[in-house]
Amino acid sequence: MFLLLPFLGGCWDVKDIDKRLLPLVIGIAKENEDYHVTLQIPITQKENEVSRIVTGKADTVLKVLGEVRTNSEEAVDYSHIELIVIQSNLAADQAELRELIKFLMDSEEIPSRALLTITDDKIDKVLSNINDKLGVNATSIYNYFNKGAGWAPEITSIHIWEVYRSLFSYTKDITVPVVRAGNDTVLVYEGSMVLKNGELMARINSDESQLSKLFQNANAKGKIESLDLASIMVVNSSLKNKVSLKNNKPVVASHLKLKIDILERKKDVSNDQIMKELTKLMEKRFYDMFEQAQANGVEIFGFGQLFRDQLSYQELRNWREGFYPYLKVDFQVNVSVDS
Repeated sequence: MFLLLPFLGGCWDVKDIDKRLLPLVIGIAKENEDYHVTLQIPITQKENEVSRIVTGKADTVLKVLGEVRTNSEEAVDYSHIELIVIQSNLAADQAELRELIKFLMDSEEIPSRALLTITDDKIDKVLSNINDKLGVNATSIYNYFNKGAGWAPEITSIHIWEVYRSLFSYTKDITVPVVRAGNDTVLVYEGSMVLKNGELMARINSDESQLSKLFQNANAKGKIESLDLASIMVVNSSLKNKVSLKNNKPVVASHLKLKIDILERKKDVSNDQIMKELTKLMEKRFYDMFEQAQANGVEIFGFGQLFRDQLSYQELRNWREGFYPYLKVDFQVNVSVDS
């Protein structure tokens, strides 16, 4: 028994949950050569629960996080971070953004499942707005980007590990949501940034974001479209892609099915007229996006992923230069009215 005593150290170095500070949101900006890091931290004080904003700056993000931990009255645990907000001027620097994403992914404390978003606002303004409106309930910010099927399908969400994976992708680029501080709401969604190997290529609006999500197996249920003739809501959607190689040139046939509910219509407008107008709108939206994306070499729809069984690994590595410029897509939309 005495020989076993040295091995019975127990949990002497473990901090109880009520003895730790758990930041939920981190904002990161860069001014001159310093990183400005802002944390939103709920705090329990006897019977009251409050939250506060903590800001620091240094030449590395890690140093700021270390200084916050050193100067805090309790142990700071970064493993519960839900959201990371990056200021757009920092995100616009490809080298800086790649290094930041690699740091966040390699960190043993910051969870790779944390969501990432970009803002044009000042970081402290966004986090102060979250703190003022949500306070200790800031964990609900995660639900803003994950409302569930049928609720705000145009909002994109992306995790740190997905952004990290995209840095090395040959056949698929990603969209990162763009938000700003709201007046009456916590956040206002402003569309998405298209990220290609860590470089911001373009900004797309919420309608275009939702269309790109359809190619990632998302459902358009709950999407509202205001047409000239009527207003409709999508109650279900499905997308099927058929790929082939013709003379070693990639071809994709995409068939989108939409089932809609007509919310309101102008006088004497038939269902057929509404369905034709929506079909025309969706097809034009796709071809405008695809033409621009193909011209910029951006794989926003991830078509290269569909050719994994058709092309070898070496050919897929050369997808952007050797195949994507010659890709032909036949996009067809079929609309039906929910009875």
